[in-house]
Amino acid sequence: MEYNKDIAVNQVGYEPKHSKVAVAKDIGGEFRVIDIEKDEIVYTGRADKPVFDTTNEQNVYKYDFSEFETCGKYCIENDNGRSYPFEIKQNVYKDIFPAMIKMLYFQRCGFELEEKYAGVYKHAACHLQKSAKIAPDCTESLPDVTGGWHDAGDYGRYITPANQCIHNLCYINELYPSSRAMNLNIPESGNGVPDVLNEARWELEWMLKMQDMNGGVHHKLCTTDFPDLIMPETDKAEIFVSPVSLQATAGFAASMAAASRAWREYDRAFSDRMFGASIRAYDFAKANIDVIPVEYKEVPPCGGGTYGDACCYDELYWAAAELFRTTGDKKYEEDFKEFYKENFPKDKAGAYDQGGYGSLCYCLCENADEKMKAQVLADLVEAADKRYEVFENNAYEVAMKEANESQESDYYWGSNAGLTNALFAMISAAKLLKTDHYDECIRGCASYLFGRNIISKCYVTGYGSDSMMHPHHRAAESDGVEAPMPGYISGGPNDRPGQRPWDAEGKPSAACYIDHVWSFTSNEVAIYWNTSAAFVLGYLYEIDK
Repeated sequence: MEYNKDIAVNQVGYEPKHSKVAVAKDIGGEFRVIDIEKDEIVYTGRADKPVFDTTNEQNVYKYDFSEFETCGKYCIENDNGRSYPFEIKQNVYKDIFPAMIKMLYFQRCGFELEEKYAGVYKHAACHLQKSAKIAPDCTESLPDVTGGWHDAGDYGRYITPANQCIHNLCYINELYPSSRAMNLNIPESGNGVPDVLNEARWELEWMLKMQDMNGGVHHKLCTTDFPDLIMPETDKAEIFVSPVSLQATAGFAASMAAASRAWREYDRAFSDRMFGASIRAYDFAKANIDVIPVEYKEVPPCGGGTYGDACCYDELYWAAAELFRTTGDKKYEEDFKEFYKENFPKDKAGAYDQGGYGSLCYCLCENADEKMKAQVLADLVEAADKRYEVFENNAYEVAMKEANESQESDYYWGSNAGLTNALFAMISAAKLLKTDHYDECIRGCASYLFGRNIISKCYVTGYGSDSMMHPHHRAAESDGVEAPMPGYISGGPNDRPGQRPWDAEGKPSAACYIDHVWSFTSNEVAIYWNTSAAFVLGYLYEIDK
């Protein structure tokens, strides 16, 4: 049948006991919940007045059917048609949360993806070039650069987003105990180690290869140009290594410390190896803060993404917290306090702003200074409360800010990851305060990602009735399989001039999206976007189990 996309629903579904809201652009008044299997009305509700959607400058109507709690398969009907179908069921994200982590397996480099684990997405091992020359002189080489994950829709491998990924996986393993029993159907499954950590190890082993003997960590590994739309095993261009950067090194120190704790009970030798690497990286970064330029610049013949930012105090702040938590040594706490005085956000999460990771870690330290801990917690709570206020004032019940005279909108390159990163402070506050105050906001943001948005698009492959089908991802486009690998999240709408998709002129911010392989500014995928979304869905998976 033909669906009415002007009625936006979470195409995956809703929890029986929690808020259930659809948003309609076209019509208010009466709406009906239809049991699809019986084709009968099971609930009738009414949207009495329009809500002005400031982001998109139009009136919309909220259809609230929260009091209807019967599990089943449904759609919403008004006088203009029916919405996409959805379910009401317990633990809506039970299957999607693992899929978003298994995405990393599909991104493995230098590894054959066998049919028993990858299904129709199997392919041969790729990028088996062992050593790589170090830019810019190319007179020295790293002896072994194989392994790791392809970062995004191309085949580059980068340390700074990897640091975020490792954080997310380690804290998923720690904060969401139910995740430890998940079977991702990867080659390591069943070895006595949680699969979240098993998959992380594939990246960790590669990251360790990117560290120099002096402790510095090379920023990235890339070819000179982006490859064509080809399978990874056919990409034979020479790979180069970038110089060491402070962001990569300090973030590496933090993520390795977190991973060393996570692995301590499973593989002590591996844990010790990561801990030693963390110390060397931290000492190098501290010693070179005034020696190496802080902002990483592109260094030919390395191509690919830059992943540079103008501050590394947030990574050092995070690293000091992780090492303090790992060792209990007060010298790291003193460093943490000194780094706290620097001007960077103490609540943000992502591949660039990583202060929030340090704040959560410090608040979890048992022997932390209570006064300092209270201040750091207050930073997280303040950020969470501000974002919650955005959610309360958004017509689509998503914590995305609209543009006004003093700010740009939250619809930029990677806006979906911007949303899930913003929820990091909220989830941290919820965990530390042991409160469910923020849960409906987190649920509302998940509903946005799965279709309750202005274009009724499910931004995660393999789920919902209208999911992303053409991500900017070379393997997905060239593997001969119509549907892309499941569990990938799109970058999302992008309204920035010069970046918005070619058909988006004149469209509202949240509609600046096109599901096309070459719309990389709105439809690329990336490992750190996926692990950020997995961190959010893991929270819902845990509280709804």
